[in-house]
Amino acid sequence: MVKSKSKQNTPNLEQSMYNLFLPITREINFPDLDSKLEQADIGMDVDVYLSRWLFYGVASFILILVCGGILNLFIPKLVSFGTLFILSMISLVVCIGYGVANPYVIVSSKVNSIRTNLPLVVLGMSSVAESGAPPEAIFTLSSIKGRNAYLSKEFSKIIYYIDNLGISLLEAIDLVAQRTPSFELKKFLLDLKSNLESGGSLPEFMKKKADHARFEYKLMLDNQNKKADAFGDIYSTVVIAGPLFIFSGIMLLGMVGGGVAGLSISVLVILGVFVVVPLINIIFLVILNLVG
Repeated sequence: MVKSKSKQNTPNLEQSMYNLFLPITREINFPDLDSKLEQADIGMDVDVYLSRWLFYGVASFILILVCGGILNLFIPKLVSFGTLFILSMISLVVCIGYGVANPYVIVSSKVNSIRTNLPLVVLGMSSVAESGAPPEAIFTLSSIKGRNAYLSKEFSKIIYYIDNLGISLLEAIDLVAQRTPSFELKKFLLDLKSNLESGGSLPEFMKKKADHARFEYKLMLDNQNKKADAFGDIYSTVVIAGPLFIFSGIMLLGMVGGGVAGLSISVLVILGVFVVVPLINIIFLVILNLVG
C-alpha cells in the first residue's frame, strides 16, 4: 500500500519542527521497525516517524525543566534541579520508548484480533460465496467496517489495489498476504489464491474453509474458557487473598508495635492500598492481555 506523506495534512511550521531530527534519524538503520510501521498501517517512513517521537521526547524534556524552574521561582526549594533533570530524562526515555514500542503493540493487537475474528468472517464469506457472488464481491462485503476492524482494513486493501491501482484480484490477494502480520490470514489468502488459479469451485472451497473455521472457533472458545477459569483462580489467590494476608500481617505488627524497613504501620497500609494493590492488578491485566 502506498504510504501517505505526513506533509499533506500538517502545517509547514509544525512539520518543520517534527523534521528537526531527521539528520539524526536518517542515520538509524531500523528495518524491523519499518516493516512494523507498514503492518500497523502507520503511513510514515521510519526516519520521519522516529524524528517525530524524538521531537516529542526533547520537547517534554525541555517543558519539564522550564515549568519546574518557573515553579521554583514562586515556591523556593520545591523541587531540586537534580530531581527535575531526572524527571525530564524519564519523560524523554518514555516518549522515545513509547514511539518505538507502539507499532509492535498495534501489530500484536492486530494479529490477536484477526486470529479471533477470522473464523466468523470466513463463515460469512462462505454464505456469500454459496449465493454465487464473485470473489471481488466477497471481499467488498467483508471490507465493510464493523466489529472486525482489522480484518475489514486488510480486505479493503484488496479492493483498493484492484479499483485504484488496476492490478488483478490474484495479484492483490498475494500482495496483502505477503504484507499481513497474521499467519492465519496469510494462509487463508494464499489458499484462496491457489484455488482461484487452479479454477476450483469457490463455493466448495469456502464451504470447506467454513467447516474448518467452525471447528477452530469451537476449540478457541474451549481454550478461552479454560484460560478464564485458570486466571480466575490465580486472581482470587494472588490479587485478592494475597493482599489480605499481607494486611493481616501488617495489622499484627501494629498491635505489637513496630514497622518494616523503618516505615510505620500507617505508611505501610497507605503504600499497600494505593501502590501495591493497584500495581498487582495492572501487572495481572498486562499478563492477561499478552496471553489472551
